[in-house]
Formats: sequence, structure tokens, C-alpha cells
Amino acid sequence: MAPLLKGQRLALGPQGQGLTLTVHTELDHPDVDLSLFALNDARTIQDDSYLTFFNQPASPGGEVRMTATGSGTQFTIDLDRLPTWISRLVLCATSDSQPIGQLQRGQVTVTPSAGETLQLTLTPGGQELAVMLVEIYRHQGAWRVTAVEQGFNGGMAALVRSFGGDVAEESPADAPAPTPPPVPPAPEPITKVELRKQQVSVVLTKAGVSGLKARVMVVMDASGSMSGLYSRSTVQETLERLIPVAARLDDNNAMEFWYYADRFARMGDLDEDSVLGVAGTQMPQVTGVVPAVKKIGYGNNEPPVMQDVLSVHREAAAEDRAAGLPTMPTLVLFITDGGISGSTSRQIEKIIKDTPREALFWQFVGLGRADYGVLAKLDTLQGRVIDNSGFFAVDDIDHVTDEQLYTRMLSEFAQWWKKWSTLGLDSPPTAPAGSRLPAAAPAGTVSLKKNASVSIRKAQNITITLSWTGNGDLDLYAFYVLKNGVTGKVYYKDRGAAEKPPYITLSGDSQKAGKETAVIHRPDELAHVVFAAYSAISNGAGSFASYRPTTIFTDDLGQEVRAPVLGRNHFSFWVALSAIDLTGTQARISHLERYSSFGTERSPLLQATGKLEMNRGVIEFKDR
Repeated sequence: MAPLLKGQRLALGPQGQGLTLTVHTELDHPDVDLSLFALNDARTIQDDSYLTFFNQPASPGGEVRMTATGSGTQFTIDLDRLPTWISRLVLCATSDSQPIGQLQRGQVTVTPSAGETLQLTLTPGGQELAVMLVEIYRHQGAWRVTAVEQGFNGGMAALVRSFGGDVAEESPADAPAPTPPPVPPAPEPITKVELRKQQVSVVLTKAGVSGLKARVMVVMDASGSMSGLYSRSTVQETLERLIPVAARLDDNNAMEFWYYADRFARMGDLDEDSVLGVAGTQMPQVTGVVPAVKKIGYGNNEPPVMQDVLSVHREAAAEDRAAGLPTMPTLVLFITDGGISGSTSRQIEKIIKDTPREALFWQFVGLGRADYGVLAKLDTLQGRVIDNSGFFAVDDIDHVTDEQLYTRMLSEFAQWWKKWSTLGLDSPPTAPAGSRLPAAAPAGTVSLKKNASVSIRKAQNITITLSWTGNGDLDLYAFYVLKNGVTGKVYYKDRGAAEKPPYITLSGDSQKAGKETAVIHRPDELAHVVFAAYSAISNGAGSFASYRPTTIFTDDLGQEVRAPVLGRNHFSFWVALSAIDLTGTQARISHLERYSSFGTERSPLLQATGKLEMNRGVIEFKDR
């Protein structure tokens, strides 16, 4: 890796040779947004649909894609597919509240598909709210890059004007205008995840299973032939498109995830926060998301991972039966680019034929044009009491709409479940259709399921205990919003105060297995509090999955509410466990269990409105 110095201009590669580029940015700043401006020869904005930012994360033709990664933000650029009018791309950082120069550290890494990786280390300082970081441009038949690091005192408005854009100006009035009636705040723009959840709901409703709950398990091919799909971010985007299926079907709003090649690795649960950056643009054997994935090889061997999926399904089904719960189906989404040999086909066929009596449906999805072996013949597979599998292949999944993808993924599954549930193939215990009975809890105690909430009387003092098993060190954080809108956090470096804001105290840093405790001393002075656990790098991968942390709320009225970790996360440093809403006459406690994305130590961020955002706070480096 070579340094890229401010003002330096370096060649990336020739035009017309299929050059692609990844630009990865890490900024240790609490409130920053990144944008990539596409400019013409006059350095002006010609078509704002080619402005790539958080609310428009891809260009019209997909030539530029923006994704959140575990440690920052990445732009993937297919340079030679850009329209010819685009002569340069400018990466910019902007903030609505704090100067960009207040960052503690920052770097921009530029990696061409051929050639040396370059890295710009940003210099803290300055009071500008907008900064141009790097510029990628055409010059004498080649693509080049330069480090700019130029700020604008006027923030985003000055930046847009510098690129020839229009910014509406307010005209001063000759006399004070009458005060208009208050306007209600505009609703937040709907996110891509929410739009996709709605699309999944539409597909399920059309299929006649709108109320269905199911476990969702995803198996992703990591054989060597998939490397191009990883490098183009196709795998990352595909995983993000699968999350809404799990969010809509799975009662934990997460999907259990495996990588496989010669061998397989269980990755645990993925949700809409932790999925960000988990695949990125490199093979998992290289990134080592969890240690086991480095050892899976690069070949094709589907049967072992299918058997492991079956074992997890059977274990969950047995737990349901023991708890007196009704049968919950399992949907397995198996993503592969083929290359399945004859002997492997026979083993896959046997597994499928041996499992039609189980409440499990195998949905295989082929990427590209390859030898899919028995998968291409699933619809005609004989010797089954019910068709328990489906298959479809797409040449380029990036060009398949969400509606098309979800329809093809879910339609056969819905038909199978409606038929399977009438055949008496299993012997589920008697329970109302679609119900999920609560798990047993100690007398006088409420134990919350994922995303569940309970309202209790608001006591004078509320104690929150973070307890866990194992020998590692977890840290309890209390992110708060006071009634006056002030936000902050109580943690091992700032243990709070009882008689003055924030009216929350922390017992201290345990530095060992066991528990940490926080106390809310004046609930009426607080609006929202979110409790999160941080697991330092020294704990190693898989700490939340093995430590099984729980937040326990107790008070002087004898009430007790538990919010345990229910999923299996193997790679996150943060989990937002639970929240308490104190804005009403009662205290409302909610189970959250939201994880940070792969590789980032960026903390959660609690907005003054009570909205929680993962991967948006400051980066924590625990230094004792």
C-alpha cells in the first residue's frame, strides 16, 4: 500500500480496459455523511441522478454503488461504464452539526482492480462543515486520482454552489411577518429496507400466507468461482436483499447464516444492522469474519452444510415441541453458482428425499450460468410425499427487481407450507394457529421476546443489571435523552451522577465475567435510555454468542423485566440490548438485540427523538 499525499496526482490505469475501483473511507467523527459527485468537463453537476449518497446509494446504471462496511463507507465504481460526460468524481464529507476537522482520525483507501492500493491519511483541524477529500478524473486516456482535502466554510451549500448547483436563498422581509402556525415535522424518508419489507409482505399476501412466521436460514456459496461476485459487491447486496425476508418472516427478525466451500462455517444470526459489510468485496476466507471461515477452502461441497442446516432446524423444532409451541416452518435460502458434480448431486438428492416429512423447505438460487446438477431437476424429482424444494437461476441478480426476486423465492415455499400443514406429516402440539407461547419466567418476572415490549409502573428508582457468562469483559453503556433533549452516555469512563444530570449512575467496570449495574435515580427527568453492551477485541470473535448477556430491570416496586440475548452473533463488538421509554405515565421496556456491523467498533447513536442508529456513533477503543 502506497501513501497518497495532499496535492499528489497518481495514475490509476488506462481508460477502456475494464478498470474498477473501490474507495473505502473511515472517519472517526460522530456526525458525517459521504457523497460522490459526478461532474462534467466544466466541473459542474450535469445530472443529479449520478450524485451517490446515503439516500441514493447507486447510480442509474449501477456504475457506482455505495455500501456501509464494518468500519466505514465504500464506493464501488466501474469506471469504464460511466457516461462519457462524466470527467471526474469527487468524494466529499459533510456534517450538519460539527466541523469535519474535529475528526480524531480518518483515512481514504483507493484500490484499483489492477495496480497498487493508495491511502490518504486525513489531517484533523479546520472548522468547515464540508470537505472535498479525493478526486478521480480522466486525463490523456487514463484514470487518475488526486488528494484534495479542501474545506468549504459554507458547508454543503457552498459545496453544491462550487459544482454549479442551485441552492435556494431566503429573501429578507421588509417587515416582520406574522408567526405562522406550527408545522408538524415531516415524516422521515422510508428506507430501502422498509420498502423491501413491504414488497415481501405483498408477495406473501398474494400467496395466501400473510400471517406466516418461519425461521429463515441462508447458505452462501464461497467457492473460488464466486470471487467475481464478491469483488463486485453482488454477494453483499444479495445478503442485504435477503434481510427483509427474515425481518418479515422470522420472529427474531434475523436470518441464520452459513458460508460454505469444501467445508462450512456457521456465521450466526444476521439482521439489518449486522449484515452491513459482512461480505464486502472480498472472499470471507480472506477477511476472516470468524476464524472458522478461513479454513473452508475454495471448492464445492454442499452436503455437509445441508446436514448442518438440518441439525440446527431439528434442534430448534425439538425446543419448540418441549415448550409446547406449534410447528414453525424453516425456509432455507441456498445461494450457489453451481459446479455441482455427479456424486455430489446424488448426495443432495438423498438429503432432499429424506426430509419431506420435516417442516423445512429448500429454496436454491443459482447465480450465473453453471452446472447445477440435480438442482435443475428438482421439480421432477420422484420419491417424495411432497415437493419440499425449489430452484431458479438468474444470469445477473443485480438486474432482477425486488418484486421478481421475492416472488420467485417465496411463492413455492408458500404453496409447500399450505399443503404440508394439511398432510399431518408432523405431530405438532395443540395450539392456536400462528401463536407463539411465551417462554417460562420466574414468578413475578416478565421475560421479553425479540422486539417485544411491556409497560410497567414507573418507580422512583430503576436498576438495570447486565449479566453474562464466560470469562470475558463486557461493558454496559447507557445512552440517554433527558426530558430537555440533551443526549449523552454513561459508561466506564463517565459513571454519571445521581442528583444532577444525567440522573444515571454506573457501578463501575467489572473487567471480568459477571455483571455491571446502572441505576436510574430520577425517571421523570429522562425521556429515553438505551442499554448496550460493548465487547472489546480482546474477548475474541463470538463473544456475544457465547456470553449470552441479559439486561434485567428491577425497581423498588418489586417489578422485574428481563431482556436476554436470543440470537447467535459471532462477530459484532456492539449489541443494543434493551430500551426504556419514560415519556409517559408508565415505563415502557423494549427488547432490541440489534448488532453492529462486521469489523466496526463504532458505537450506537441515540438521537434526541429516541431513534436508535447502529454503526453511527464514535469509535470506542478501550484503553485501560
